[in-house]
Amino acid sequence: MTYHILPFSFFTHIDYSVPHPSPIPVSKGCTFAINVKTVFNAPLGNPKKLAQAMKEKGIEASLDLKTKGVSYEDFPLLVRLSYLVFEFLPKSLVLKEPADMYSLYSADECLPFFSDMPIIASFMSYDFPSYSFILGRRRNLLQDTPCSDINPLNVYRAVPLSDKVKLSAYVYSESGYFFPGERLKGSGRYVIRMSTDRVLVLLSKNKSLMAVYDQNHINERLVEKGSYTVKIYTYKFKIGTAYFGLRFLACLPPVVVE
Repeated sequence: MTYHILPFSFFTHIDYSVPHPSPIPVSKGCTFAINVKTVFNAPLGNPKKLAQAMKEKGIEASLDLKTKGVSYEDFPLLVRLSYLVFEFLPKSLVLKEPADMYSLYSADECLPFFSDMPIIASFMSYDFPSYSFILGRRRNLLQDTPCSDINPLNVYRAVPLSDKVKLSAYVYSESGYFFPGERLKGSGRYVIRMSTDRVLVLLSKNKSLMAVYDQNHINERLVEKGSYTVKIYTYKFKIGTAYFGLRFLACLPPVVVE
């Protein structure tokens, strides 16, 4: 697993998905954090303070799951120190909310994000690090499953997000709706919507880049058989086809067309 910060990137071809009317599935989803430490699974950590921090950040549930995912320990020490020195501390000093450390994530596999950094010291009502820092801005989204039904068998379909944004992603076809991580037979339309601007959406088929979209609403027809994956980045600004300050926003588990 490798990590790096992309200061800018060049794309010689940008696709623009033509707007197309699309139905919206009716489903009860869940935004959740994974493996947050409290006194129930670690020496320190107050569950009430965790619940308060989750409410402030709009996270619906905290789940303790034995599953494959991305831990803070998976980031090299140099990346963690760079984040602390060049992102977290400077923005905190001027009372701006820093980007999440997981916005530095860069790997081929799309896995749920953990928030498993332990509290190492507590004094009266103060913790170090605080739950606000531990949770960051990240969350996991499972669009078609309520929080009460999430388990290690379906959490692999969750969409990891490094920021508090609204995202919906699904394929609709004659046989129904399908979400990232599922299989469908025949063709369908892949619909992706995000509640933020300045995003780059990279659509790949069988790990080969198909198209890059500089927009927050994608509606593309999937016809050929294969495994379709998506990575989504934010950027600070662009000059022509040069994008500066790329940061990871989300990835979508594979949609397999059979």
